[in-house]
Amino acid sequence: MPDLLARLGVELPIVQAGMGGGLASHALAAAVSEAGGLGTIGILDPAGLREELAAARRVTGNPLAVNLLVPFARRGHWEAASDADVVVTHWQARPRRRTPKVWIHTVGSAQEARVAAEAGADAVIAQGVESGGHVRGTVPALELLDRVRAAVPDGYPVLVAGGIAEAADVRRALDGGAVAAIAGTRFLASEESRAHPDYKRRLVDGSDTVLTELFGMAWPRAPHRVMPNDATRRWL
Repeated sequence: MPDLLARLGVELPIVQAGMGGGLASHALAAAVSEAGGLGTIGILDPAGLREELAAARRVTGNPLAVNLLVPFARRGHWEAASDADVVVTHWQARPRRRTPKVWIHTVGSAQEARVAAEAGADAVIAQGVESGGHVRGTVPALELLDRVRAAVPDGYPVLVAGGIAEAADVRRALDGGAVAAIAGTRFLASEESRAHPDYKRRLVDGSDTVLTELFGMAWPRAPHRVMPNDATRRWL
């Protein structure tokens, strides 16, 4: 299979995670893509996705991705995502192709990776347990990367997420055989992110995280990594 990044026209092996809730907006995605990585717009309602993609296109001519959370994605989401160059999907053990664009699926195990590859995904993201937000994996990212690469055909593109904050982290991911590294929290703290300034300060100043299902809301059972707060201290 041709090199995935070359096929997309992405210069650098860095992908910005598509954080939902409006955090990963057109400003962040366009800035990452314009800098040579692959920027990703997080899931919104279908009209919002179209607007954010159109706004990002006005800033950069480089490739852009959209992240869809499969349990919440409806026909309108898939139609809106067709305007992107890449569709990244998350949170489905047995996915199926629903886009003609480059499709990358997030997995938390070797078995999920094998199923996604057989379903026609162009690549998978091995999401380690140290990832922020909703977490698919149960083992560290580089360990999962090894397991996933052993489970898929030789040369099949595998990206890795979890604990990526500095250039050295990206280098370790590439040395481990990943074609690119996914960073979320690091971009969440950036100026272009729509996260609240107080939250950004907590990210920069904090050092501890907790993996919990406390804030699941409408999600199917879904562990997520968060900053400790009064709620986690009271209920966990």
